[in-house]
Amino acid sequence: MKAIAITAFGGPDRLTLIDLPAPTCGPDQVIIHVQAAGVGMWDVKARQGSLTLEGQQFPLILGWESAGIIEQVGATVTGLNVGTRVISTTYQVGIGHYAQSVAVPAHLVAPAPSSLDALHAAALPIGGLTAYQAIYEVLKMQRGETLLITGAAGGTGTLAVQLAAHLGVHVIATASSKNHPYLQQLGASELIDYAQTDFASVVQAAHPKGIDAVLDCVGGETAARSLKVVRDGGRFVTIVDLEQVTPTRHIDTQLLYYRPDGQQLAELTKLVDAGQLTVHLDQVFPLEKASQAHERLETRHHQGKIVLSLEG
Repeated sequence: MKAIAITAFGGPDRLTLIDLPAPTCGPDQVIIHVQAAGVGMWDVKARQGSLTLEGQQFPLILGWESAGIIEQVGATVTGLNVGTRVISTTYQVGIGHYAQSVAVPAHLVAPAPSSLDALHAAALPIGGLTAYQAIYEVLKMQRGETLLITGAAGGTGTLAVQLAAHLGVHVIATASSKNHPYLQQLGASELIDYAQTDFASVVQAAHPKGIDAVLDCVGGETAARSLKVVRDGGRFVTIVDLEQVTPTRHIDTQLLYYRPDGQQLAELTKLVDAGQLTVHLDQVFPLEKASQAHERLETRHHQGKIVLSLEG
């Protein structure tokens, strides 16, 4: 099968299209014919060598999420059939989705939204699970509360805006001005152009008593500044890093690494098909152009998700 893999850590130029043996199907797995694979910062960190898993070896196929069609079902698997359109995400050694076929544990697979094509479906798993777990499990947002989302126009941010707004949360979003109309359409109540103003000062002026929570999708200095706008007893979660986050008040701060979860993927599928959650694509690249997809992602100017297409 064709796959994008690396044989050494480094820049986007390390991503190489190679031929590898097709995966075999374990008793509790399904083999998925991959139609599209999502591209995210997890992939970048794995490529750079800053994110490694025990037992990792070269050649290493990248990719943590995909959409496709089941082509083989393991002997002990029930409830999944050959020919079913599915989405999945994994975080395990030896399972990479930048490939024509991938073997995935059955409990990490869910039906793909019937309302989405494969490209849009592939954009849902990691961003959707990260947003879902941040909003519902970590921050435990409640109707009427106020939430700041930094980097709101990215793959995770756009989904988090929708989930929070659906709960009745007042959402403040930071993004470049060109993305404001889109985020407003998704449910953001306040929009701040981080490139033109100090977003923390704007939030503090509008909410002098502090806001309830922050979901940081940027990290670094942005994370540190966003912490200042949280009220005493508030909550802060970042999906990037806590390196510059040093709370001096009583604020719950956490770093969230998403958790692969087939049941939650199924819940996200229901929300999409019910029209309560939309998925936006920034750009689609063919599999062999994975290096260009990584370059695009690293500019941090994308709106929505970057996806690799393995069809056509």
